Amino acid sequence: MAKLALKVEIGEFLSVPLYERNFDQEDVSIETPDAGGQDGDSGSEDEDDIEAQIRKEVAGLKPSSAKPRQFQAIRLDIPCVSFIRFDKSIDPEKLVHQICVDAHANPDRKRSRYIQRMTPVKSIRKTLSVDLEAFAREILKPHFHSGGGPKKFAIRPAMRSNQKFDRDNLIKTIASVVGPEHSVDLKNYDLIILVDIIKNVIGMSVAGSDYEKLKRYNLAELYKPAPSSQEVEPKPSTD
Repeated sequence: MAKLALKVEIGEFLSVPLYERNFDQEDVSIETPDAGGQDGDSGSEDEDDIEAQIRKEVAGLKPSSAKPRQFQAIRLDIPCVSFIRFDKSIDPEKLVHQICVDAHANPDRKRSRYIQRMTPVKSIRKTLSVDLEAFAREILKPHFHSGGGPKKFAIRPAMRSNQKFDRDNLIKTIASVVGPEHSVDLKNYDLIILVDIIKNVIGMSVAGSDYEKLKRYNLAELYKPAPSSQEVEPKPSTD
């Protein structure tokens, strides 16, 4: 299992159930148009299984292989959470969004057994040395400072096992980077800034207005079967 080098990493955090703590030893190869799919075996059953695809990608590649690793599992030493490092040719925000859009459109075509939430990470830093303002400016520039007019935004921090950052101060710092030309709207936002702090690392990304519709990128929720008409139909009154 690889370690987090923290040069300039991109990828995603994956959460899995407690009873699947060893899931990160299998790991994942996600194959979508955005990820740049591999040739061959396109008709196998595993192509519809996210974990199987990631497992094939990770297990099938040796360090000496000339074939680049698109996905690599990183152990975080925290229960139920793994980091999947992406090749720099892959945009984690677009890829995770597309996977969840597909899951929302096809909830009966379940492509994941264990993955719960997928959180894209546009970049990751060490908490002890990060300049939060500069880091936020780097991540937010394409979304807020590259034209396109004012936007409504929200900030959603998630913290685990970290005492360095105060939640309120973190939100204020990031909001100041967004700038006064954009307005806060916690419910009807155009963009939501996702900040994940896990132990000594901090990752950040931006998601769109469909983040809640896509169950906050929770595949387990997206694949839940909708209640049948019999389940939701009210019982006739006995009066």
